[in-house]
Amino acid sequence: MKELEVKAQESGQRFDKYLSRYLKEAPKSFLYKMLRKKNITLNGKKASGNEKLEVNDKVQLFFSDETLEKFMGEEKEVKKGSLEILYEDENVIFINKPAGMLSQKAKKEDVSLNEYLAGYLLDSGAMTKEDFRTFHPAVCNRLDRNTSGIVAAGKTTKGLQQLSE
Repeated sequence: MKELEVKAQESGQRFDKYLSRYLKEAPKSFLYKMLRKKNITLNGKKASGNEKLEVNDKVQLFFSDETLEKFMGEEKEVKKGSLEILYEDENVIFINKPAGMLSQKAKKEDVSLNEYLAGYLLDSGAMTKEDFRTFHPAVCNRLDRNTSGIVAAGKTTKGLQQLSE
């Protein structure tokens, strides 16, 4: 059995979305079946998947290590680089994007501001590699590759939701 504790950056999202990110190789039908059979529980109780997660919620996965490894998949690579941070709090970050950098990937092999943001949050201790399994910080507005300017990004689910509003 593996037990996960919901952290601040993950709170506010639906339980099924959280599970889909943590077990990214698992089909949704498998996740819902495991919820029905209580092989996945939330705070020790049966869950449907539509619950909103809160800080310190406990997720229990009653799977073998082999099953977990199979459905977790590979960790994403993060890039290291310097970013010009204009403002940052616990939920959001505003970055001065230089000209020549993509805001988001256009192709799988591209490196964008999202990857550099992940590297920055890892280096600063705001997130751990394990955190990236269930939440990915992301930019909320885009600028063209050859345009510099301010880009807003969410460091938490709450921050992404606030910026989207």
